[in-house]
Amino acid sequence: MINIAICDDNIIFMNNFQCIVEKSMKKYTDDFKITTVSNGSLLLAKHLENEFNIIFLDIDMPNVTGFDVARELREHSSRCFIIFITNHSELVYESMDFQPFNFIRKNCDISIEESVEKIVQKLVRHMKQNEIIILEDDISGRNAVYLKDVTFIESEKHYVHYNVLNKDYPIKMRDNISDLADRYSSYDFIRIHKRYLVNLRFLSDIDSAKNEIVLEEINKRLPMSKNYKKDVDEKYTLFLRSMI
Repeated sequence: MINIAICDDNIIFMNNFQCIVEKSMKKYTDDFKITTVSNGSLLLAKHLENEFNIIFLDIDMPNVTGFDVARELREHSSRCFIIFITNHSELVYESMDFQPFNFIRKNCDISIEESVEKIVQKLVRHMKQNEIIILEDDISGRNAVYLKDVTFIESEKHYVHYNVLNKDYPIKMRDNISDLADRYSSYDFIRIHKRYLVNLRFLSDIDSAKNEIVLEEINKRLPMSKNYKKDVDEKYTLFLRSMI
């Protein structure tokens, strides 16, 4: 279940906005719930009861502003997607301090419906990688890992090594990389070599001259087989376009 909140002190706008979000979400899934609240304090209280996955958050609210809410969420390491809503274009840059997923301007030439549709399309794609998988090995025991934190998977004989962001060593599992390639293909993982499966979120460049892919965030280069080169290039291009 995708748990969505809309927070805006303008009740009429909020109710109309709820209908727009609901219509866009239904194009992709029926497994969601939308909660509307008219102030930031109530939103934070409800978030503590049952964490929201997605929050559409008005910035300009009395007493507790959208920025106050976002600050509280980020200080408690909330992984929710925040989409700011505002009439004030100049606040967009300040909003970046709170790592928003996106923002919607009420007084923009682009309609609210069009903005929501584009954002929901991206959200659904990102939400896939927000799923948790359970990995277990002899060293670190059982681990709950977000798919979006898996940088790449390396095959070694009858085992695979899951390389996870901010983890000092990979998690070794008995599995087949071809099976994993099929399992994770819809989660933006791509086969680049008979031994490697890479999360497109971390692919920053394709070095065609050296037949390597670059994972800049983790300072890593991996070999790319010529057999996979065309497929990698096409899927990476499509991935980048979907993020715009």
